[in-house]
Amino acid sequence: MKPLWTLLLIAATAVLSAPAQQISFDPNADAALDEVLTIDDQELITFETGVDIVTVPVVVKGPKGVYVDGLEQSDFALLDNGDLQEITGFDVSFQPISMVICVQTSDRVEKILDPIRKTAYLFTDALLGEFGEAAIIGYDSRVKILNDFTGDTKKLQRTLQRFRIGASGIRTSDAVYEGIRLLRNRPENHKRVIVVISEGLDNGSYINLGETLRTAQLYNVQIYPIYLSTLKARLKKTPKPPPSVYPPGISPLPASPGTVNTPTTMQQARYSATPNMIPLIVDLVVGVKNLVFKDASAVLRAGTGGEDYKPLTSEGIQEAIVSIGQDLRSQYLLSYSPNNLNKYGLYHEIEVKTPYDQAKVRARPGYFYGPRPVLEGEPEFIDNSSQ
Repeated sequence: MKPLWTLLLIAATAVLSAPAQQISFDPNADAALDEVLTIDDQELITFETGVDIVTVPVVVKGPKGVYVDGLEQSDFALLDNGDLQEITGFDVSFQPISMVICVQTSDRVEKILDPIRKTAYLFTDALLGEFGEAAIIGYDSRVKILNDFTGDTKKLQRTLQRFRIGASGIRTSDAVYEGIRLLRNRPENHKRVIVVISEGLDNGSYINLGETLRTAQLYNVQIYPIYLSTLKARLKKTPKPPPSVYPPGISPLPASPGTVNTPTTMQQARYSATPNMIPLIVDLVVGVKNLVFKDASAVLRAGTGGEDYKPLTSEGIQEAIVSIGQDLRSQYLLSYSPNNLNKYGLYHEIEVKTPYDQAKVRARPGYFYGPRPVLEGEPEFIDNSSQ
């Protein structure tokens, strides 16, 4: 018990020493944008040690990616670290949505943000519905709340259409963390969703990506990335490669030992399979340091059970927004009280199964149980005033 009490004492000290959050209005904001809230100081969210009920949003798809509706509670089996759990809550009804839209506003993506501005109405019409609400965060080298939570669709549309371009930073982890802070006090019966519109990278964040992921899991937040980098690459004019001087099937590079150069073997040599994300997520939430991520959005999406979208055209952005709305409205909500909290360690892996061979089930991979590990060198607050 001594290490546990030590961690609790360290975590409490870190929170008590953090300055309170100060929110002020930017006097230089464009009047057409209404007020722009800026975050001066920010404390880390404290973690609770108890887990009473775990809620798991589940999406089931059949062949060709078609959503499977009409399943009953008896069609699901839920395992927590391999132990079968009793599903005590099952809901298929639509819940109101509390959504935070995090938009990368750095000059790196300035030329490809016009499609986002033009599709602003879709965020309110296709995602929020009649009883939804949204807040908007813009981030580059700074993290700003452009619009606090509101159900005023016209106000949200104006903000999305007229946000300003900033410096070249990409503080994705900080922006998502701030979005979670906004969502944690929303009504309990609301789905908590963050849509991240960015290149997917992270550069310059104060908050460790693992801290952001743990907090998202704690507050049942789902993260849906819409990638701008794919669209950017598509819009760029790239010169056609010169014709090969070698006959078809012949490569200037040597083949792997024991193989013959063929189009198939050449392709396999260039591309590797996507790695399993579960071990990476476990390392993040437990607190392994010095991990480098080329795609922060992919980690946050995989760790919260969301889905990502990589549009190649302006029309693809519209399709992505509509698809997110359909995904949120096609979820089954499973709840259970874990029967093995004292049996395993800090991270509990979740697995949801159905008896149908062709069904593909998507759910968040697990949750963090226990006090937050305080890592050496971890920041106690975010200071945006110098950015």
